[in-house]
Amino acid sequence: MEMTEREAERILMRAGLLTDVLAGQKLAIMRGDIVRVSFAFDYRGPAQPVTPYASIGKITLGIFDEIAYATGPAKSLTKSYDWLGYTGYVDIDTSPCSPETNYDIYVNLKEYPSQLVEIADVIDVLGAAEFRNFAITEYIKLA
Repeated sequence: MEMTEREAERILMRAGLLTDVLAGQKLAIMRGDIVRVSFAFDYRGPAQPVTPYASIGKITLGIFDEIAYATGPAKSLTKSYDWLGYTGYVDIDTSPCSPETNYDIYVNLKEYPSQLVEIADVIDVLGAAEFRNFAITEYIKLA
């Protein structure tokens, strides 16, 4: 019987060997894990340094309540009249996050806070032991 790609991904995720997901998909983590938020953007304009910033929190009434946050490695944007593509990442320590579901994330550039991208309900933080399918499977007389 041949295994599908999705079944293989599930096995690797359960084993802790594959933990990344595409933007918009749910990521389950343990409190204290490091979450890498990767991003991409196009830029044209003068040469300048920028500092990526990302946060995990909750959006309530349109306001992002930051709970865990970090800055990423600075980027040096090259002077260009044409659009140039840039990528980067920010690693966030999730220790301040309480065990809850549906955390939101955002990323921006500290020098340009209006360049903000948010994704809602994408991180579940586990913090306590959980059990499933706990049952008595057999009982027999031994002697």
